[in-house]
Amino acid sequence: MQLAASRLIALAVALLSAVSAARAEQTLKDAYAAILSGDYAAGQQAIQGLLERGDTSGEVARVSKWLESYQEHSASRDALRAQTFEWAVQNAKDALAAGKTYLALSFAVQASAYAEDAERFAKEPWVVELRQKALASAEDFMKSESWRKAHAYYFQLERIDAQDAQARAGRERAAHHLRLEFIYDSADAVERRIADVHPSLMENAFALINDNYYDEPDFRKMAEGALDQIVALAHSTKLYDTSDLFNGIANPAAREHFIGRLQELRAKLLDEKNGRDYGYRELLKLYRAVSEANRASVSLPEGLLVIEFTEGALAKLDDFTSMVWPADSTEFDKMMIGNFCGVGIQLGLDEDTGRLKVVTPLENSPALEAGIQPDDLIVEVNGISTKDWTSEKAVREITGPEATKVTLTIFRPRTGKRLEFPLERREIQLTTIRGVSRVKTAGGYEWNYILDPDAGVALIRLTGFNPDSQKELLGALNAAKKQGMKGLILDLRYNPGGLLDVAIDIVSLFQKSGEVVATRGRRETPQTHDVSGNAPFADLPLVVLVNDSSASASEILSGALKDHQRAIVLGERTFGKGSVQRVLRLDRRFSFGGNKPAARLKLTTALYYLPSGRSPHRLPDAQEWGVDPDWVVTLTPKEANKIGARQLEAYIIHNEDAAPPDSQPDAEKLAAEKAALKQEASEESEDEDLDNELLTEDDLKLLRADPHQATDFDPQLEAALLQLRAKIAGNLPWPQRLAKAKDEAKP
Repeated sequence: MQLAASRLIALAVALLSAVSAARAEQTLKDAYAAILSGDYAAGQQAIQGLLERGDTSGEVARVSKWLESYQEHSASRDALRAQTFEWAVQNAKDALAAGKTYLALSFAVQASAYAEDAERFAKEPWVVELRQKALASAEDFMKSESWRKAHAYYFQLERIDAQDAQARAGRERAAHHLRLEFIYDSADAVERRIADVHPSLMENAFALINDNYYDEPDFRKMAEGALDQIVALAHSTKLYDTSDLFNGIANPAAREHFIGRLQELRAKLLDEKNGRDYGYRELLKLYRAVSEANRASVSLPEGLLVIEFTEGALAKLDDFTSMVWPADSTEFDKMMIGNFCGVGIQLGLDEDTGRLKVVTPLENSPALEAGIQPDDLIVEVNGISTKDWTSEKAVREITGPEATKVTLTIFRPRTGKRLEFPLERREIQLTTIRGVSRVKTAGGYEWNYILDPDAGVALIRLTGFNPDSQKELLGALNAAKKQGMKGLILDLRYNPGGLLDVAIDIVSLFQKSGEVVATRGRRETPQTHDVSGNAPFADLPLVVLVNDSSASASEILSGALKDHQRAIVLGERTFGKGSVQRVLRLDRRFSFGGNKPAARLKLTTALYYLPSGRSPHRLPDAQEWGVDPDWVVTLTPKEANKIGARQLEAYIIHNEDAAPPDSQPDAEKLAAEKAALKQEASEESEDEDLDNELLTEDDLKLLRADPHQATDFDPQLEAALLQLRAKIAGNLPWPQRLAKAKDEAKP
């Protein structure tokens, strides 16, 4: 009897233990489900209940640590926001009281980014007062043709209130002049830009717009923009000294005669606004009238007139239709094909010296093989000083035909030495895949993709949609799988997009069936694009990160995966570029060969529509656009800057070898050489800096003196990591319905 009783007691204990274990497992499942639904407080409560009942298993402790860490960081972020807001507001009010309008405006911009309600902040009495003073200053600068200063004021006002129509209109006017001064900054630049430009390019462009634009073109509005652009050209007095080609317009009498005729043409255009239809042929007639007025007065080169008339017209069409002029053709081709012939350097600008700086040598490049290193300053190219070179000029001079040679003279601040690198150009393939960190191997440099080895969470950043991006991503996925990937964070933040077909192919890696995107336009045949049916990673848990710089193909990829409930999309609303551009050849004389660069029109011919039936395209004055994340997690400017720096650091190939003792630089000699380079840069730009200066050195120091600094915590990445950890550990499906009204995914 005693033995039987003992067996019954043991059996009862075993049953109770099994029931307790089952309850614990269910409670843990509840915690995972709460995390996946964004209810981190409920998840923490479920875990706390297990801990209070004495469950100290590794899994419970691990989940508790995840949630506690995220909660601590979220609380720290909230405190940082409040502290930064209060600091910026106080400094803005102090500057406003002291009569320092632009300094006050700069602090107000900072405060707006940390305000709980940015719209309400913009309506505060002191902000309204600041706006009026800033607008008055901007208008004064416009009257004195200080375009850069005016643009700075208008731009800051728009950052405080994106709906400020007066600030937007002013910024656009100032931008017209700034663009002209930038692209026509020398006689050589003028000659290069107008080479091979003739009226037939414009005529063909307007005819193609009439036949193929996605919506009915407003050619009357385009005519207004064209005339405004020519008037801006006439009023941009800094151009007069850049080239003899501007001598006519520099003559006051000839200029006034020309501007008067332009004003007459604009008045006539407005008088006829309610009259007969205005088509592209009328727009071409207007150009001929402008051309006649030009010949009778200022005698600008016809190529210049064609370019500016066309640019002004296209600016009123949409933000993405644009001309590729012959001077831009080579660079455009590099961008489209994703590779070029050069030496493989990512360029930047050194803040101290103003000289071109090597950000990083690129993979599999002559520069990397020769030993060019990050932070090297490029002081000469083929024996010619790079003083005052823009990055665009450097690209033109350093790139070139395959197998040709170029010699770079660099100054290496780390050693204080000048070194010459004779390099042979070859094809450079621009890759679009990044991982967590680079690992040096016997064969070169490879990416580590595993962000959390314990949970098996991988991170792959896709920076564009080039022809080889799908193949690159597939290779990265296979490599990550070998490294232990069980779930993936696909980072599309700051990805500007690219090729539609590549986006469809990438969706096909993760989605077995269904529509990816449809296109519809005024003249284009509607098309629907489905996945290929081959999805090698269809079961891989997936979170997609996006922000307001994720555009075009990024929106197709994230939108399709969201609409099919294949992935969680996390971050901020995307950019809103949901239009299809076709690149159309303009100069038929060179269509069948020849060495001259070809002009083209990049024309919006249709809009994209996601599987839900909604287009992500942002139309003027739209309230809805882009792809709205399932979980909204916004970044502050401080956090965005930290993340950008961290992403750049991960991309840099550090091939610096420790310098031997006998090659260490003489400190005095190094300081003298760096000072010489810095002085060289400052002497050339001193007058321009004084002319454009809006803040004193003390003002700049105060703006940078924010005592409240962000940590290295990436809220979007950490939220995605928490989601994937819970999904992998709990083996649960993504929730079918997700709350979309949250400002932050936080405990």
